Amino acid sequence: MSRSRRSTLCRSPLNRPDKLNSITKATSHEIAEIWERFDQDESLWVGIITGVGRAFCTGADLHEWNQMNKDGVVNSMAAPGLAGLPRRSGKKPIIAAVNGLCMGGGFEMVANCDVVVAASTALFSLPEAKRGIVAVAGCLPRLSRTIGLQRTMDLVLTGRSIDARVLYDWGLVTRVVEAAGEGDVARAAVQVAQEMCRNSPDALIVGRVGVRLGWEAGSAEDAVTALEQEWYPRLQAGANFAEGIQAFVEKRAPRWQNSKL
Repeated sequence: MSRSRRSTLCRSPLNRPDKLNSITKATSHEIAEIWERFDQDESLWVGIITGVGRAFCTGADLHEWNQMNKDGVVNSMAAPGLAGLPRRSGKKPIIAAVNGLCMGGGFEMVANCDVVVAASTALFSLPEAKRGIVAVAGCLPRLSRTIGLQRTMDLVLTGRSIDARVLYDWGLVTRVVEAAGEGDVARAAVQVAQEMCRNSPDALIVGRVGVRLGWEAGSAEDAVTALEQEWYPRLQAGANFAEGIQAFVEKRAPRWQNSKL
């Protein structure tokens, strides 16, 4: 985990380029712990995950999984999932900076991130069916809500690859970066994060809750009721709520405090 100069960004790079950033069980637990600490640290407002090399992440380490099968060990798909992301609810926003290949569990991680910035050359696929596996770690119902039933079926049942522009048109990728070199996508993600960090950290948390309630809840009205009754009073009670309005009236930049939510 690294911090930006403003100390409000938490960056977690996947750095196993020789294995296309596939993730072992031990590494998965380590990254999940990073997101737990990120949510608990009041000074960190936005998280970013990216890959080093030509891949973002190609999912679980299949060599390790093969050995687990031989040893009779079940590879658990319990929440929060690979690297703590496919089934994460969490508190603060995480941006996926997809720099290259994004396959299997890597795609499952991205499908549950809050914002997705991707290189124009990035390729996405769910090839599990080709290996007798199914992507059960969390992305199937979530992906169908984001890009639709038939598009999700197409990807899951064929295992084919699609590029970032297609997923931008389908609504999963939020920004496409014409990548000219190493680090371009990560820099673009940092810019998005810095835009977020100019806003109230309380608003980032509660706004995210509201969007996710609508995405994950069965009823839109139930989601609105939960947001209004449970979260709005907490937002209103915080110092940032009054500060934002007062700063507007006084025609100055707001002086945000770290969120206490």
